[in-house]
Amino acid sequence: MDFLQIKQNELKQGYQVKNKKVFCNYCQVAYSFEKNHETIAINQLKEHLTQKHNGEKRALIMFDSKYNTLTDKQKELLLDFSTMKKDQEIANHIGVSPSTIRHQKFTFREKAKQAKVYLAQFESIFSENPPIEDTLVPIPEASEIVDDRFVLTEREYAEIVRKYFDFSTGEIVLTVFPKGQKKIVGILNRIVEEFSLNQHYTGKEMDEQLKKIYFDYLLVKRYLIDYGFFTRTPDGIDYYRIY
Repeated sequence: MDFLQIKQNELKQGYQVKNKKVFCNYCQVAYSFEKNHETIAINQLKEHLTQKHNGEKRALIMFDSKYNTLTDKQKELLLDFSTMKKDQEIANHIGVSPSTIRHQKFTFREKAKQAKVYLAQFESIFSENPPIEDTLVPIPEASEIVDDRFVLTEREYAEIVRKYFDFSTGEIVLTVFPKGQKKIVGILNRIVEEFSLNQHYTGKEMDEQLKKIYFDYLLVKRYLIDYGFFTRTPDGIDYYRIY
């Protein structure tokens, strides 16, 4: 999920509607629909959220992502708050005083205010520049051949990531190696993010990391080298991310 592309209401509802499809935010499930049948597909997705993810609220609160910074205790509290229980009931449930519950509510509200201010600051700066989805993904400086395959907008990149990767387990998995050079450049841009910049890796370390992402890890490694995302010593012992 690209958090710069998704809207706030789409995060809350648990799904997105694009290109005559309704996509689940948390797995690869999507329902297609024809003209005037969008509501049916949305209802199917809502049922999916209930059956597979225990509802949109729980799915969002428990979302396994580095951007979900809630502690386990905070997640538990929010789930309790979502049931509309009284403070005393929640306090009895988790073994604290009602005043502690009221303080936690205050803390959540303060964090929400901070998030609003930060979002306003972010949008005030970047709204003056070209839309993020229309800016170009940077090209690896070490690439020997730079042509149209590298002309990739953030919008195109986000769609490639959505189509070819599965994040439902909390790990990044390439479901299929795409055809088409621009799509390959797109998946390489995402895969290289799993490696630290300016860090050296042995061939074994490269292989072990890539095996988790795609079964044909040698194919992916070759493309990372050929397209300038990684460099390596002639003996193939030392690999170095340069982009």
